[in-house]
Amino acid sequence: MSRLTLVLIPAFTTLTFSTAHAQTCTDPHYRWTVKTTVALQDSAPTPTTPSAMLKWTPPELYHPAVGAHDCTPRAGRELTVYAVTGWARAWHVDKAPGDLDWHIELTQSRTTKPGKCIVAEIPDPQYGAMFATARQRFLDLIINSKTNKKKAIVPPVRLTVIGPAFFDAQHRGAKGSGKPPSKHGNCNSSAGALWEIHPVYQVTHP
Repeated sequence: MSRLTLVLIPAFTTLTFSTAHAQTCTDPHYRWTVKTTVALQDSAPTPTTPSAMLKWTPPELYHPAVGAHDCTPRAGRELTVYAVTGWARAWHVDKAPGDLDWHIELTQSRTTKPGKCIVAEIPDPQYGAMFATARQRFLDLIINSKTNKKKAIVPPVRLTVIGPAFFDAQHRGAKGSGKPPSKHGNCNSSAGALWEIHPVYQVTHP
């Protein structure tokens, strides 16, 4: 009997810890802690493009249950920093009560269909001074363009964003639902379009 107790207690303890960890997620927005992390800022970036990102395999992450907090840690490709060169086609600010991110949409070329885009997001500077710099650099690069009522950048501007990959499953349907991506700006062409650069550490001229 005592031997059985020794076997069961560790298993029960592990289960209890995992459940407690899931219940203590208090991020105000979806995976917010990892979305705003600066822990990867010193990583050497790997060059890539919007068209390549659209072909990346989506991870097994899906829209969280209604009312649930999701603090899923980064894993796999999300631990790599990329330098993505493309054409900035649209942008907007996710105003309060949203997360205040700057949402920038990039396509492979200046004439690529706007829907064939990926998203790069710059968090609010309260999460790091580098985000203030990245925002200002973005504004400097699009200074000769205008943003129209549809939030499109006219004319588009070629630039490079640097930061870790992030899969935004908040815009994916629940597992098994068959629902396509939605409410991800213009970038809802496939599950692969939910790959982002988030957070953006730097914005540069290519």
